[in-house]
Amino acid sequence: MKVRSTGWLPLLAVGPLFAAGIVSGLGISGEAMASEQLERQLDIRPANGTQGQSRDVADQLLRLGSQEAEVGDYDRAIAAWYRAIDIYHALGDGVAAGIAYDYIGLTYAQLSRYHEAEGTLRQRLAVAQDHRDFLGQVHGWNNLGSIFLQRGRWLPAQDAFQAALNIAEDLGDDAGIGLSLSNLGLVAQQQGQLEDARKYYEAAIDYRFRAGDLAGQANSNNNLGAVYGRLGETGAALGAYLVARDAAQQGNDLANWLRALDGLIGLYRDRNDTGDLGQVRRFLNERIALTETAEATPFQRMHSWRHLGQYYQQVGNLPAAREAYEQALGIARQLEDNRQEGVLMNLLGSL
Repeated sequence: MKVRSTGWLPLLAVGPLFAAGIVSGLGISGEAMASEQLERQLDIRPANGTQGQSRDVADQLLRLGSQEAEVGDYDRAIAAWYRAIDIYHALGDGVAAGIAYDYIGLTYAQLSRYHEAEGTLRQRLAVAQDHRDFLGQVHGWNNLGSIFLQRGRWLPAQDAFQAALNIAEDLGDDAGIGLSLSNLGLVAQQQGQLEDARKYYEAAIDYRFRAGDLAGQANSNNNLGAVYGRLGETGAALGAYLVARDAAQQGNDLANWLRALDGLIGLYRDRNDTGDLGQVRRFLNERIALTETAEATPFQRMHSWRHLGQYYQQVGNLPAAREAYEQALGIARQLEDNRQEGVLMNLLGSL
């Protein structure tokens, strides 16, 4: 099955590799830790030479699956990951098998195949429990909770994230505690419980800072900025987005960097002061430069054009606004993104 890709899913909390919280796959927040942690884990090979060769094959299949997913060939990706799982199980490596199960479960979620996603992630949890892989259980519960959250099942999501938090606290794992607290904040935020969300995010940021988790810091600060904004605390919101921007820049985390810039642009644009519009243009220029790079997706470029159109409209340069909106509209049509196409048509109609 070949699926049009708008960029590889920013996965939620796949073992040691992904631990930034639940993210843009849900249209909420942003991405992943450095893959070097996975590389270190997968480099621990059994002493037996034959097992070492088998391990090489499994590791290659894990990476092959990621490559297939990058180009949108998810059936091939899932098949490669299952072949890797068979080898990892034969080698008795439940930790590596669990990571592959995470990939599969979250890919099913991206495809809106939620029943299969939930089943696969429950398998992942069972493997982690069988092998007494407590860190794997932290990530497994967080990923399962994220599937519940994506489906609007607030109570099961909260229970899953709380289970992850309990295990992470028993382990004394700062990264796992930060991830779980951030996800609990997201449950509260999605239910409009903004003060609870605020407390969860503020606590999560502290643990993510201790863990040196730049992607996690950026993600939680972006979420906190959104909560502060909804609470009317504009100064605090600007501060949270600036911290998110700095962490994302340090971690070369494009998705969270753009989220932070979008938060800053939106807040300054809403204040509609001459000096604030100068700040809008400053952060907008930064966003445009980032989305002109090869790493940026067409979706991200489309939003740069949309922001530019809104800026020109606000300063009264309507011909430039129209041109920017039309550029964004062209990309939306290429992506077959009907929702964004409708938004942009409305913006053009407002000129």
